[in-house]
Amino acid sequence: MATNNIESFATLPLQKCIPSYLYFQYSDDQDIQAFVSSFNSLSQGYLDWFKNTPLGLYTSPNINGPLLDWVGNGLYGIARPVLSTQTSSTTAGYNTAPYDTVPYDSLAFTSSGTASLASDDIYKRMLTWNLYRGDGQVFTIGWLKNRVSRFLNGPNGSDYPVLSNPPSITVSGNTFTISVFNDTPGIALQELLGSRLLAFPFQYNVAFSSVSFLNDGGVLWMTGPSSYPTSSAGLPVGAVWYNGGTVAVVPGGPGTGAPVYFGTVTAAGLLALGGGGLPTANPHNANQLWNNGGLVSISAG
Repeated sequence: MATNNIESFATLPLQKCIPSYLYFQYSDDQDIQAFVSSFNSLSQGYLDWFKNTPLGLYTSPNINGPLLDWVGNGLYGIARPVLSTQTSSTTAGYNTAPYDTVPYDSLAFTSSGTASLASDDIYKRMLTWNLYRGDGQVFTIGWLKNRVSRFLNGPNGSDYPVLSNPPSITVSGNTFTISVFNDTPGIALQELLGSRLLAFPFQYNVAFSSVSFLNDGGVLWMTGPSSYPTSSAGLPVGAVWYNGGTVAVVPGGPGTGAPVYFGTVTAAGLLALGGGGLPTANPHNANQLWNNGGLVSISAG
């Protein structure tokens, strides 16, 4: 027997509530009319909220704060992580420490570092790392690059094409070394992978190489490409890219942006800002960046 399937992704969900009906014999009662009108308005408000706040879609800007905790933990079983650099040690018991370091028959507890709950942004990036299914379930270097790029560049857990800014990952034995900026996402990635809160095969180790800027005789150098493009192909005017250690600028741009200084701007910040606003002549202002014929340089003053 043939059946008709009316379900389709092309069919929008219900946009308007079916309103409550006031029987005709009460139509002249203003109080009951006001009650029914208020009821219909509240019902539509609930429908609009559920329509605009799909609970399973945690990347929605309407999913935040305690509601995000409920979605992440209640629907997906992943609690908001604590980002911690804390280390602690306990010294107690005979023959557990050198003599004269703690009083005899006493207990010493020490702790250092910081600990804080992850922000909504980092929590969503963590959820996407663990829940994303488009890369498949087999661990490969491509699987890892996709997830690292998505975590570092996808705000609030949004998807991100790895080919736009492929991360730098090297392999030695069973250790994968990832180059990251010392910005919020980079630090969070280190702490979450270090505590194994992100899905990663237990057979392998992960290490990190921090990417930073160097002043090499007035030329801006980077210790690694990380998320920087490694070619100018397809980049817009004024974009910056990693050119074998130096930072290059795609020709064009007004060259009239606000001053940018070495020692203040981060690698991630310069990538987002671009080089189109850098002056095209030496500003003779100490540590100010300028575009020296397509090469980002540092003014000596």
